[in-house]
Amino acid sequence: MREVWRNEPRNFTTWLASNIEFLNEKIDANLNVMQTEKQVGSFNVDIFCEDEHGNNVIIENQLEKTDHTHLGQILTYSVGTAAKTVIWISPEPRVEHIEVVEWLNEITPVDNSWYLFKLEVIKGNNDTVFPLFTKMVGPSEVVKNLGNEKKVEAERHHKRIEFWERLLVLLNQETPLYNNVNPSTDNYLNASTGIGGLSYQILVRQKNSSLILVIEKKSTELNKKIFDYFYSKKDDIENEFGAELMWRKMEDNKSSKIQFDINNCCLDKSTWENGMPVLVNEFIKWHVVLRKYLDKSAVQKIEEELF
Repeated sequence: MREVWRNEPRNFTTWLASNIEFLNEKIDANLNVMQTEKQVGSFNVDIFCEDEHGNNVIIENQLEKTDHTHLGQILTYSVGTAAKTVIWISPEPRVEHIEVVEWLNEITPVDNSWYLFKLEVIKGNNDTVFPLFTKMVGPSEVVKNLGNEKKVEAERHHKRIEFWERLLVLLNQETPLYNNVNPSTDNYLNASTGIGGLSYQILVRQKNSSLILVIEKKSTELNKKIFDYFYSKKDDIENEFGAELMWRKMEDNKSSKIQFDINNCCLDKSTWENGMPVLVNEFIKWHVVLRKYLDKSAVQKIEEELF
């Protein structure tokens, strides 16, 4: 590189500004060079452009291996110029910096584009040289959609943690069952029933929430036998609870579940103030009713008969 362009700002930057069509072809755009060495605070952007839509574009070039200094510079320049497109050029892009640019394409808005090009020079006959720009990273619809999905999932995780934090405060005022349980990004929280393999579960979704008794001991056959034991008490349990329950034996699964759905409490924050007290009250009632039938001796007898 140094044989062709001895000095980066005086030679390569000047050459690229005069031959911007090499990049236009690679990114399918029409960049118009506005200024070289444009000042941004106490720094200078190598090449400052506009695209065909009037959006700002910055180009940062190196004649050496990519480094953290230039990575910091392009981030600073992109903010200082409100650039929609950022192009980084180097003869030796490090793997770590390729990954960073890929990540920037994922997390930034869909109308932002980040490129990393590998610069090579091919020498032809009569010492003629031809620059070769190889796109190592660039934006794509797939990557942008992946980034948007990650953002949505991150927001959902944050909302779940907030949901569980608030709900646990209310639960712990009424029952010790969740005293040692911490908020998580999962859509459920489990608590012990006092019988191994049987647990309480509170589950929250986008539209509703559920109270679940999960039956998941060491074998599928045992789980189905225990479920049948509870199902034999179905009328009594539902009468005491005051509502019909979902009896999910799930023959094709190892576990079985008994479930009650609550429609006025979900991940929608507008339901929390009124819905969370309802969910807590229903859980307390759920526990009071089911613990009458969570008979260790009965479960142990079923296990002994089976094994």
